[in-house]
Amino acid sequence: MQVQPGFPALHGLKVLELGVAMSGPFCAMTLADYGADVVKIEPVGSGDESRHWPPYFPQQVSHYFVAANRNKRSLALDLKHPDGLAVLQALAAEADVLIDNFRHGALERIGISYDKLAARNPRLIYCSISGFGPSGPLAEERANDIFMQAFAGNMSITGEEGRGPVKAGMSVADIGAGLYGVIGILMALQARQRTGHGQRVDTSLMEGQLAMLANQITSYFSTGRAPVRRGASSQLSVPYQAFQAADDWVVVAAFTNRMWEGVCHALARPEWITDPRFATSDARAANRQILIPLLAEVLATDTAAAWVERLRRHGVPCTPINSIDKVVIDEQVLAREMIVELQHPQAGRLRMAGLPVKLSDTPGAVRSPPPLLGEHSRSILEELGLSGERIDALMAAGIVGADPNAARSGS
Repeated sequence: MQVQPGFPALHGLKVLELGVAMSGPFCAMTLADYGADVVKIEPVGSGDESRHWPPYFPQQVSHYFVAANRNKRSLALDLKHPDGLAVLQALAAEADVLIDNFRHGALERIGISYDKLAARNPRLIYCSISGFGPSGPLAEERANDIFMQAFAGNMSITGEEGRGPVKAGMSVADIGAGLYGVIGILMALQARQRTGHGQRVDTSLMEGQLAMLANQITSYFSTGRAPVRRGASSQLSVPYQAFQAADDWVVVAAFTNRMWEGVCHALARPEWITDPRFATSDARAANRQILIPLLAEVLATDTAAAWVERLRRHGVPCTPINSIDKVVIDEQVLAREMIVELQHPQAGRLRMAGLPVKLSDTPGAVRSPPPLLGEHSRSILEELGLSGERIDALMAAGIVGADPNAARSGS
């Protein structure tokens, strides 16, 4: 795939998404953000189930759906009907990538499989994101984000010591699996340049979570002790946690001896530098029960802003604990264009997170809002070579759907 400078990196890449909720749609959206032409195939009438999850923007536009579906086109298609399945097969014959995040075996039962699609299009890369992967005793079990945070051990290390388990505040299992799907697709595309053939890419919520727990799993095999919940502190470094200042919370993250010296100077406690209880990383970790109260006592005497300024001046990473409403207006966040704005035909003005990777020659962009259900059904089928009469017949039979209120082109 040749891409000229100035075009997005994935310009010309044709992607089909059979995705619901977060992991598959997020994977496909990431490709779309960097130029791929993503066709989201959804059930006629209902669409991706996350379209109906609250809370909503105006006109019942789900914020959850918006978060993972920009830069796509929507085709409403009944895959359980032979004519709908034939449309998918024809699209897959011309596609570079197909992504699904259904439970393993669900699509095979209606006649969709990598082997069948690759027989017609050997260059196809088929990425499946499931709960547990396609093999093993739990391959066909249902799973979702909180389920997998629990199963994979993430919740066992999240929360306060001595209290119950807590899930991460973001959809770390879903989004992690989606990103590993992107990595797998890009590797398969690179391999296809050498071999001329596509391949199957498998990842799962379970495998993504275990990969992200690399430090904790390695620690267990090293020590024989399972990691436990430590709240906002670290097993390895001290101080590396949240503290209550006089007016708000701050995080102090001194993970080297040089940074520890900076802490001592910023807190006006230079004697701690040579105190044998705190002089090395190992000593500080061994004496955390002594050191943490001493730090907390000093940090409680001034404001969060004062400590952030003082500690940063001494080379120590220190930050307030921002709420979402604060971070989205932070100067650094805005300077990096991490909040973008777009216009939705039903919900109006939307703001959302921007693109996290900036490419100097082939940049991505937010080009269009999440599609209305079936908004592009007709134009997609016209590109496939279907006549207007055939498209009308498929729509009349309920095999293809188009949103009658679609305000933008291509419905």
